[in-house]
Amino acid sequence: MHLVIVSPFPPSITGIGQYGYHLTRALADSGLFSRLTVLAGAEQSREYPNHLGLTEVDYCWQPDSFNARQAILSRVKRLKPDLIWFNLGASIFGKSPFSNVAGLLTPMSATRMFPTVVTLHELVELADLRTLNAPGGALAPLGARLLTKIATQADVVCLTMQHYTDWLSARGIDCAHIPIGAYHEPELLDESGTRELLFFTTLAPYKGLELLIEAFTRLRLEYPQLRLSIAGTAHTRFPEYGRELKACFNGSHGIQWLGQVPEDEVKDLFQRAQIVVLPYTASTGSSSVLYQAATWGRPVVASDLNETRKLAFEADLQVQFFENNNLEGLIAALRLLLDSPSLRHAQARHNFNAIQHLRPKATAGRYVAAFNRALEKRQSPKRIPLMESA
Repeated sequence: MHLVIVSPFPPSITGIGQYGYHLTRALADSGLFSRLTVLAGAEQSREYPNHLGLTEVDYCWQPDSFNARQAILSRVKRLKPDLIWFNLGASIFGKSPFSNVAGLLTPMSATRMFPTVVTLHELVELADLRTLNAPGGALAPLGARLLTKIATQADVVCLTMQHYTDWLSARGIDCAHIPIGAYHEPELLDESGTRELLFFTTLAPYKGLELLIEAFTRLRLEYPQLRLSIAGTAHTRFPEYGRELKACFNGSHGIQWLGQVPEDEVKDLFQRAQIVVLPYTASTGSSSVLYQAATWGRPVVASDLNETRKLAFEADLQVQFFENNNLEGLIAALRLLLDSPSLRHAQARHNFNAIQHLRPKATAGRYVAAFNRALEKRQSPKRIPLMESA
């Protein structure tokens, strides 16, 4: 069984790229595929490895290029795979709406030739477009509906949140709910003893980082040893935001600007943290950071966005919520966990137990079931053996 995967990929790690990397690794470890080929996006004039273990990696397209669709389809025609999996977000093909629309048309073209499965991490149509500063102005809702329409042209569409799955299923789309789950085998890490807050995501205005820095500045008067680590790359649509924010707060004591963290150092990032903070003012989907906090045994403070509350409910994860964009609420939530080791440990233990049924092998097993649905719909004689944990 030859599986082609279209996804952002390391060494340039985005949230969706990190997901694609870890799921590719889990699928490779399953031993169920004779060949795995990743068609990955890459920045120009950078060198990348062309193999990851037994997985071939072909960095054949560039973000913000109108040729991404053509490059992917030409590779697919040459490879003639049994199945194609697209790992998609609303802006993986660049910051330009036109390049993204062009790129997101790729599954629709590919599915005419081969069985195709799409994972759609964002349903922008259901998001707060104004807070997200979505391009298009008054036409943004129409553009969001168009993105949903073209990105779901596949044999099976996988979504990481149940209420997204229900919403698309009601519109006649063949869907499967597959939670993000754990990227690694869960490990309940001991606290390091340092009072450190962790913010770990792409840097964009709607991520609530300015609110967190203000809360941190206030709290440091009460907790002089408190530190804040800010990790993550620039968001595709806001490439200068992080740099400008760092320039404003670079002299603030206790703040570490870590930039992009290599994949093999992510565990250490969580090891040092005492609390993981998700102060987002808007969201476009599930949070891999929430699952990673559960994987490593770290409590979470998060704004009470509808998506985050639904995600916590679906995955049975406990979160210390505060009112969205409320500074005093954020300070109170952080103070509560900072002052109560027992509360931190209880939340971490509960979430660690909840993540046990979402280990990497289980997630790979769910994808195998989705892949087989696509093969069956296309009347392919081939099937992938189901995994024991599926």
